[in-house]
Amino acid sequence: MEKTVVLLGDSIRLGYCERVKACLEGFNVYYPEENCRNTQYLLTQLSGYAAALDPKTVVSVLFNCGHWDAAHFGGSSESLTSEEEYRRNLGILVHRLRALFPKASLFFATTTPMNPKVCKDQNPRTNEEIDRYNTVAREVMKREGVEVLDLNAFTRAFSEESFADGCHFTKEASRLLGDRVAAFLKQRL
Repeated sequence: MEKTVVLLGDSIRLGYCERVKACLEGFNVYYPEENCRNTQYLLTQLSGYAAALDPKTVVSVLFNCGHWDAAHFGGSSESLTSEEEYRRNLGILVHRLRALFPKASLFFATTTPMNPKVCKDQNPRTNEEIDRYNTVAREVMKREGVEVLDLNAFTRAFSEESFADGCHFTKEASRLLGDRVAAFLKQRL
């Protein structure tokens, strides 16, 4: 029987999903072509993504959201999603993922940091805010029994040159992220 690994998440995930697919030979690696944005967006689109899959074949789901949730859009002094809303949404996501893919192991990837030299992008957020959102996510995942892949810690050591802009990584840095994600998943498959 075919075994499917599902990758869901924001534009950071878009940067590494092809590499993960290349590294996980023998598995069907599914991911939406679009940016899954924030927790609310992922919640509203999840049934559509799941409809493209046979739930009996899904053995693993790695998901992340955080950059959009923590970001300040349109000059707002507040993040798009408050930390309390983020906590609630992540809990709902875990429950929905378990309902849609009952045989799958769930994993959550922490939100990666902003470029330490260029944190003033179009929708700014600070690394301190990202750390707070990652703390919320770790609390939820611990409560729900979901293992966490700490991509934030992995990428903290990346240099300024590893960033394509204030938030996104270069092709080479994204390849390194893909290698890390694939290695993490391989150990658990």
